[in-house]
Amino acid sequence: MVELLRTLLAQAGEHITLVLACMLLFAALDAALGIGAVLPGETGIVLAAITLSDRGELLAAGVLVAALGAFLGDHVGFAVGRGLGARLGDTRLIKRLGRDRWEMARYYVAGRFWVVIIARLLPGIRTLVAAAAGASAVPYSRFATACGLAALLWAGLWVVGGALIGNALFDIVERYTLPAFVVVAAALAVWILARHKRGVRA
Repeated sequence: MVELLRTLLAQAGEHITLVLACMLLFAALDAALGIGAVLPGETGIVLAAITLSDRGELLAAGVLVAALGAFLGDHVGFAVGRGLGARLGDTRLIKRLGRDRWEMARYYVAGRFWVVIIARLLPGIRTLVAAAAGASAVPYSRFATACGLAALLWAGLWVVGGALIGNALFDIVERYTLPAFVVVAAALAVWILARHKRGVRA
């Protein structure tokens, strides 16, 4: 399985424009209101970064493209929040994503400038931060500046981090997957036998 994925990534590396377009899409979808909580885009970003890992200039382009995607996706959330205002908190979407997450996002966007940047990086609430900013009295210029800086930080972490450790993770998975499956299968067999013996005694 790992070898197949490596082969697919090597083939994708021959189509750099498509890889960068996918990074833009993954980042935009991840940042758009609520989508990132259901379909995290980091996995796609990391896989794309692995294909670019041998060329520094392409990694830099990947960071910029992923940041642009995140910036655009955040604007979807901001526009929805600005359009619905406080009513957004009562929608089915927010109830499904978690009212507590929504309240936390609102709390963060009401804080200092750097707090908004940090909130945009936090798992679980980051896709709600832009919508919370739109639904509150946060000025657009403040939101756009914080969002742009946070998008660059987020993209840098996942693109550069993915390029640095992605191949190493593949090596670890490839080396230890079979032994791990054997251990899990043995433990499962012992558990089933133990339950069966208890059932017979009863």
